[in-house]
Amino acid sequence: MLAFPLYGGGQFLLQSGQSLVGLGLVLMNSAVVIAIGFLLKPIIERSSQKVAATVFWGRLIEGIVLGSGAIAYLITNGSQTGEYLNEAAYHSAMIILGGAGVIFSVWLFKARRVPPVLAVFGVVAYVSLVTAMVLERVGQDSPSMWFLAVAGLFEILFALWLILRGFRPVVSSPAT
Repeated sequence: MLAFPLYGGGQFLLQSGQSLVGLGLVLMNSAVVIAIGFLLKPIIERSSQKVAATVFWGRLIEGIVLGSGAIAYLITNGSQTGEYLNEAAYHSAMIILGGAGVIFSVWLFKARRVPPVLAVFGVVAYVSLVTAMVLERVGQDSPSMWFLAVAGLFEILFALWLILRGFRPVVSSPAT
């Protein structure tokens, strides 16, 4: 849940003249995003190496791309080019997150590590995230907010579920 305020606050500060503090927060967000992938990898690997690698690399690339956008913005002194690069980095990172998130949510459903309704909501949410980013890239900001709200709601609910309940334990079949 740290990612939202770190990235949002960082971007706000970055674009309002407090560049180094803003950049620091965005880079801390990148570290958190990458840490999520790093922490999920061994949990997912127990049942799927491919999904674990997808989630890990998706989060790693997302973190690097988000940080790169903020660095580009800072290097260009907030020029129009810097704004464009920062925004494009954000959209690209969210599309990467959405793709990896759909795969992760399908794994959650198949592995039964969370209630099925939460896992299915994850698929819907990550597809919504990708849809929101594509709509924003083509200049449709207003409708994109509805799709973005679905994704944000899932991220909050999923984080709360993990904090309060954690992953369901893996049930192994009895030995015969």
